[in-house]
Amino acid sequence: MRLALLAVAVSVSACAGESPPARSSPNDVVAWENGRWFDGARFVARTMYASGGIFAETPPGPIARKVDLRGGWVVPPFGDAHHHGIDAERGLDAKIGAFLSAGIFYVKNPNVIPDLLTPAVRAKINRRDSIDVAFSNGGLTSTGGHPAPLHDMLAKRGVFAGMTPADMEDHAYFFIDKDADLDAKWPRVLAGKPDFIKTFVLFANGQPTPPDYPPAFLKGLDPRMLPPIVARAHAAGLRVSAHVDTALDFRVAVDAGVDEINHMPFFLGLAFCREHATSCLVDAETAKLAASRGIVVMTTMAPHGAPPKPPTEEALAAERAQQHANFETLRAAGVPIAIGVDGISGEEPFLTAAYEAKFLHDGGFADNLALLKAWSETTARTIFPARRIGRLASGYEASFLVLDGDPIADFANVGRIRMKVKQGQEL
Repeated sequence: MRLALLAVAVSVSACAGESPPARSSPNDVVAWENGRWFDGARFVARTMYASGGIFAETPPGPIARKVDLRGGWVVPPFGDAHHHGIDAERGLDAKIGAFLSAGIFYVKNPNVIPDLLTPAVRAKINRRDSIDVAFSNGGLTSTGGHPAPLHDMLAKRGVFAGMTPADMEDHAYFFIDKDADLDAKWPRVLAGKPDFIKTFVLFANGQPTPPDYPPAFLKGLDPRMLPPIVARAHAAGLRVSAHVDTALDFRVAVDAGVDEINHMPFFLGLAFCREHATSCLVDAETAKLAASRGIVVMTTMAPHGAPPKPPTEEALAAERAQQHANFETLRAAGVPIAIGVDGISGEEPFLTAAYEAKFLHDGGFADNLALLKAWSETTARTIFPARRIGRLASGYEASFLVLDGDPIADFANVGRIRMKVKQGQEL
């Protein structure tokens, strides 16, 4: 979870006044007619078919129902590759509704207390009429490292129902300082059945730290522990995400062979970045290495939350310049970019990746086609890499959004959602 600067509400509208969607047997063949389908580069007018929740480009049997998409622009559903909001029963229905309203079907929570993912929580997600969520459970850090102080503080405030600060270790986080700790705690990590492993790399290898940076965000794993963690995770069939703060942390994560990097290197202060440029800017060599290894980078760049003090215009401009420089370096090298907002429970308004996507668009970080591909293709695939999603083609899950306008021509059309279909079922 990051500190942020501003909060700007984003509204995503769904079409109102339409009659409830018709239902069909899951194995019926449905013809989705008169749509303009995104093929990864452009929109193509065609008819697609679905049966058993799977797409086909030709009818796999007798057509049981036809649906007229009325010339709508059809795109894969969106995802949120970094969001902490699906974490407990409180407010769950409203949060699920917020994601679905934005056309977000896939969510990745990179640090959650599994004890709070009760049967009641799990019964409402990962099903055909709801969002699908992947969880890392507690992250791996060093003793006293992030996110331990943050979770302990929240536990003291009663945020985690029925849990105290004494309950946080080996639930909200795991302390891994040496090989013996990894040996002892790895069975506990796997016992929680995580979908992936989250690690924390902050100011690694004795980097200088900003004098005004919160102490709770200054420490993570000893970099020497990251490669053996990655090796064990991969042996268990699990991908590894790494939280980073600086460009040097980014390199540590790339060298260790992680699969994802959470966060662009964060702005560390105007004076600090002037003095320590290598801590703030990813170099081209590192970006190329990340691209060659297929490492996906989550954005989490949009500011939100209440700042301790308003930034100066000069500091804000410097932050945007740093963000643009890192974003362009990664894109130029071919690093896959996924969109995530780093939202949390209790935040007002409850932000989703729609807010992050709007920030990236309004800030001119990429053109509309690149943003559409990042949000509808890369994001979904890095959340659920084993599933055939993020593409509108035969053999892929028949999940899609129908928009009222072309999002390549006007990116605001991603919020003008006429219809949502998940695994062949209209929502």
